Amino acid sequence: TGTQTTELRIDMPLILSDESKTSVSDHLKEIGCCKFCVLRFLGERYYKTYNEPTLAEDLNEPADQDLSEEPAVKRPKLGSTNPPKDEQNHIVTEKNGEAETGDAKSAGRPQENGQNTTCIACYSLLEPKHLKESLRQMVNGVKKSQCVFDSFKFLLSVPVALELRHHAMLLHLKSKFGELYSEVSESDLLSVKEVWKNLVGSPFSKHFSATFDTSSSFQVSITLPSPSAEAECAFLLEAYPGSFPNRKQRKSQCREVFTRHAVSDALRRMPDGDFTKLYPCPPPRPKPLPLETEVTCVHMPVYLAGRYCKYSRLLSQTPWILNDKRIMETSVQELITEAVIRHIPNSRIVFSSSGREDVDVRMLGKGRPFILEIFEPKRATFTKSEMESIEKEINEATKDIKVNDLQVISKSDTQVLKDGEESKRKRYTALCCANRPLTAEDSATVSKIKDLVLKQKTPIRVLHRRNLAERERIVYEMSLEPLEGNKFVLKMTTQAGTYVKEFVHGDFGRTTPSLGDYLNAEVDIVELDVEEIDLDWPPPRK
Repeated sequence: TGTQTTELRIDMPLILSDESKTSVSDHLKEIGCCKFCVLRFLGERYYKTYNEPTLAEDLNEPADQDLSEEPAVKRPKLGSTNPPKDEQNHIVTEKNGEAETGDAKSAGRPQENGQNTTCIACYSLLEPKHLKESLRQMVNGVKKSQCVFDSFKFLLSVPVALELRHHAMLLHLKSKFGELYSEVSESDLLSVKEVWKNLVGSPFSKHFSATFDTSSSFQVSITLPSPSAEAECAFLLEAYPGSFPNRKQRKSQCREVFTRHAVSDALRRMPDGDFTKLYPCPPPRPKPLPLETEVTCVHMPVYLAGRYCKYSRLLSQTPWILNDKRIMETSVQELITEAVIRHIPNSRIVFSSSGREDVDVRMLGKGRPFILEIFEPKRATFTKSEMESIEKEINEATKDIKVNDLQVISKSDTQVLKDGEESKRKRYTALCCANRPLTAEDSATVSKIKDLVLKQKTPIRVLHRRNLAERERIVYEMSLEPLEGNKFVLKMTTQAGTYVKEFVHGDFGRTTPSLGDYLNAEVDIVELDVEEIDLDWPPPRK
């Protein structure tokens, strides 16, 4: 799904009268809820209510002043300067009265006498001080990454114990206010995570002139400070150990025991009466959390596709390194990726292709389809002219290869390369020699061979790196043209994955039948070219 535009949810589980609102609100403030948690537990689902101007000032002005001390990374102005649709239209239920002001604004703030006033429902993560510092650290982190983006999405990690406190708060309200909350479930109330994203998302969006979009390739991951989950949730583990599958693990394993799923499962299984005996409702005042927020940002992988031709018989497809020593000076992969890296800074590139040719085999025709999976690129949007520029740089740097139709593709498009890996056909031309001159009769014999099924054991030349196996492959058709002396040209169409060299000379009987069997001669291959791969992909660049 993309940016949300829906303004209302049909369900309105909690509708309070003004009198009830006042009563519940006063009680929530009294027991230690911050102003935004008061709104959450009043059932307020208008996101605009949580994005009031005073909070925007708290978040924007001081944060911008702090950030102005660090030079901004130069980047093109991207996207719209308007706040994202997801921030303009966050209306989820009918608004019941105006947001509380006055005392509500001071609820949960540190008191003058220094008394701990940390919110009992959100650990004060929704307090302006925490929000402002999180925003500041997020903006700094994104700037330092030098990533370019015009849309973004958040991946927010909040304390697991919030699940526990949310549960305890609702049980308390059900007990205190009876029928008002009798039909309300935890999912009917906005979570801390939802409110936090809305509060921070809007100023973040405006700061970078970028829109919030759940399908964006640019992900900002935020981990908020957290209390000890074990300290708060240990009683759940004791009561329902089966809900915590990671409780039994070796010391070398560092899997989290108190995961959100595990805690939620234990809460679902525990009767309300048992819960209230084991955990205070309302929850106790927690210790203040630090302001540190962990921020990482990354673009999702970008995928490029194209076709390459290889004209050298002294060039491997991928880096050839044996015992830490480079055998070949470079490779097809490196000639392509070195140019890509100069245009698209990244952390890693994975090269994949539709099969591979040996070092001494040329790849001709339209070329061999290939894919580049680019991890953590600094940007994810590229124009046709940029692809043409990268392609031109590759082709002008060497005469050994040529790249065609370089283009951006989606992740789903990469499946094309894997589909039908063994059903594709390939056309070859080989220069061969025999221990005798070949005749027109030999040509006629070969041309009659159709859909020949071969049994091929793993070739001796690759047995050191591949398992011993026997595979069936098909030679669909062949033609033979005798040359002077004992040489001849062999043209053939085979199933993908056929060991062509071994079919020609037999590999000491490991491929049967072989071409030598049909010619009653000893045959070997001198040069081999791949003429065409039966995969019309990627399409011509538009």
